[in-house]
Amino acid sequence: MAEQRERWHSRTAFIMAAVGSAIGLGNVWRFPGQAFENGGGAFFVPYFIALLTAGIPLMILEYGIGSKYQGSAPRSFQRLDKRFEWVGWWAVLIGLMISFYYCIILAWSWQFAYESVIAMFDGSLAWTGAAGDTGGSDTKAFFDKVLGAPKDDGIGAFNIGTMVGLAATWVCVYLAIAKGVHRVGKVVMITVPLPLVILVLLVIRGLTLPNSMDGLSYYLAPDWSKLGESSVWLAAYGQVFFSLSVGWGILIAYASFRPKDSDVVNNAYITSFANCGFSFLAGFAVFSTLGYLAAALGKPIPDMEGITGGTLAFVTYPEAIEQIQMAVWLQGLLAVGFFVMLLALGIDSAFSIVEAVAVAMKDKFNVSRGVVVSGLCVGGFFMGLIYCFGKGAAWLGITDSYMGDYGLPLVALVQCLLVTWVMPKAKFKELQDDINARSELTTGVLWVICLKYITPAVLIWSLYDYTFKLIKKGVNFDVVVFGIMPAGGVLVLAFLLQSIRTMKDNEGEEASDA
Repeated sequence: MAEQRERWHSRTAFIMAAVGSAIGLGNVWRFPGQAFENGGGAFFVPYFIALLTAGIPLMILEYGIGSKYQGSAPRSFQRLDKRFEWVGWWAVLIGLMISFYYCIILAWSWQFAYESVIAMFDGSLAWTGAAGDTGGSDTKAFFDKVLGAPKDDGIGAFNIGTMVGLAATWVCVYLAIAKGVHRVGKVVMITVPLPLVILVLLVIRGLTLPNSMDGLSYYLAPDWSKLGESSVWLAAYGQVFFSLSVGWGILIAYASFRPKDSDVVNNAYITSFANCGFSFLAGFAVFSTLGYLAAALGKPIPDMEGITGGTLAFVTYPEAIEQIQMAVWLQGLLAVGFFVMLLALGIDSAFSIVEAVAVAMKDKFNVSRGVVVSGLCVGGFFMGLIYCFGKGAAWLGITDSYMGDYGLPLVALVQCLLVTWVMPKAKFKELQDDINARSELTTGVLWVICLKYITPAVLIWSLYDYTFKLIKKGVNFDVVVFGIMPAGGVLVLAFLLQSIRTMKDNEGEEASDA
């Protein structure tokens, strides 16, 4: 009897889940920072070119593969071509490694959200006065305290609060996906609109602050000279790859839960532009507040630091909240809203990563969803404990650099090359015809050119640039342990799982011959 595959209860649920996976922490703390560093409004030009020539074409490809072959990334690639299964394993295993440290960021968000709630009743923000008489930043001092940051070369203290937040995150991931995509479809109906509502409120509050227009002017005013710098174009393509969830195996798995005759191209455009719209709106929240903070600190906006990454979320924005002249309970409420938004954004992305791995394991080994999800969540919690030490933030940065900036682009590159260059042309044409046959919008020669030439060229350029920088920077022990070893281990595991599948197939063929 044929396997009965799980299904989304509606197209809306699928779109919301895909959008929730794509829209994550990077939309709030990475995109505004990229714009800040790469020419303000001028950055939007290479960003949208990157979206149209790389992001959307890759998303159409992954949606098409998942929908046509009705399986996880490894199974779908295996059905596409028996030689390609390892690429699917490579993608989902890199995602799994990312989930180990991604959940730590959510653990910090839990801690800040808790402290913000306390401030609403305690009459003082937890980070107010944290720097003491040192003259440093209160929020930086408080964040260092949360991290248990070491004062020497040691690994720092183990932070119980971070561990509790980590446990809470993995419990949420388990509850979201343990019962299948029907549960996921219900969860995303809350976790996707919620951060949008909060973000709109943060934008409104930001626009009402003094000097907010100075920040927005810096955000939107284009510095066209930046378009002549290759680093700006690499940043744009990197942001697109980072934020759309391509190369993770997530979109393939999600698309496999839709019927075979489902639209592909429209869904890719909807997901991509929803993601970009959220990023653009997040810039308004960040830069309106940044304009106020710069004036309050007496600094010109170009000299402001900490406008990207964890520093923006856990140092700069909380510092801006501290500077806003209003009742402490309102400051606490504003902070709660910000960190709840981060949690909602991050949880969607976290459970989508784990879902991609769980579906792959379920397809491969024919085990129950509950067992697989339980094992992944418990294992993920214990793997994340290493990041609960004071040096965890530094190790997180190293792992993220190798997995996000090297591993995922490499997967996307290999994916493009195998499908457009290695696989027989007739097979690729069959896939394209299948996509077009059930999509309102259709792909044409430009889609093929993007996948065959433009996207691989940009990815090779990006990987070369990244490798060159690594060589210049040099390698230390932490880089080997938290960067090179996990990256290499993922690839070895991918080949191992491919070998297991090949041996089972051979055994099956021998039994049939007998």
